[in-house]
Amino acid sequence: MRPVLVTGATGLIGGNVCQLLVAQRRRVRVLVRNPAEASELAALGAELVTGDITCPDTVAAAVSGCGAVVHAAAVLGGPSQELAVFTAINDRGTASVLDAAAAQRARVILTSSPVVFDESRTLTETSDLSTDAHTPYTITKRQSYVAAMRRAQAGQDIVAVVPGSTYGPAPVAAKSFGPASYNRLIRGAIRGRMKGYPRTQAMFSPARDVAAAIVAALDKGIAGETYLAFGAEDALESAEFFSLACEMAGVTHRVPVIDLDPADPHVIATYGESITAALGRRRPVPAFDNTRTRCQLDYQPHTVTEALAETVDWLRAQGQIT
Repeated sequence: MRPVLVTGATGLIGGNVCQLLVAQRRRVRVLVRNPAEASELAALGAELVTGDITCPDTVAAAVSGCGAVVHAAAVLGGPSQELAVFTAINDRGTASVLDAAAAQRARVILTSSPVVFDESRTLTETSDLSTDAHTPYTITKRQSYVAAMRRAQAGQDIVAVVPGSTYGPAPVAAKSFGPASYNRLIRGAIRGRMKGYPRTQAMFSPARDVAAAIVAALDKGIAGETYLAFGAEDALESAEFFSLACEMAGVTHRVPVIDLDPADPHVIATYGESITAALGRRRPVPAFDNTRTRCQLDYQPHTVTEALAETVDWLRAQGQIT
């Protein structure tokens, strides 16, 4: 069996995909910039290939001989967003992966984001695209998704999997606490460092469930289709989610909702354009319907309480909380 290449393998989703593929006795290859930061993946049995998503030659070398590619590499939203950086990774980097996979006739599982769709209506696997992409993150994620689906319509074997706000245990623990990481926010909430969180709603996705959907899509996904790998519950108030994490950790404090002015430059500088753009936006009820994903991929996500309990135990084991 030809190996599966995973990009973004040191990240939360990519690392869990590697772990699951290895558990299924599949050959796994990962593209990493610094092998020293991926020792946990090598210990799992993954083959490390040095390269960079922004370098087409190293991407092509990594994909060579592979039967499938899980493309999870991306730069995420955050307080600071430079369009050039997001374009190089989310847009042109994705194009390099798709080009290399096409040359090998390898299936691609592309991880995307809910922001590419019209979120004013209940999200489904066939939702209309958003016309309101205006931050570097939303612009580049939409561009890469649209380009991938056009390739799929032309015959390339590409399947898209869309997770929500992802959290939970990761093989490469150190890489799962980046500035835009929900693990970092959960840790801060439990430690009592989150005095409040903006009034926003999100579909939260346990990372291991997202990985399960991606691996299922490798085998069962239909080319050109999009699947929604959200949690078991409908959209949650973000502050409510972090308060539940505090409850699961056995601490007494909670995270209140704070109302902010999206036009305030200080708010934008603190929380970033993506969160600021979502302030006060109320999602429809239900926020999503992923019946097709559940049926075609046999997708069975864990409840938020189950997933947060596992996350809290993992954070303790990593020495991140006491």
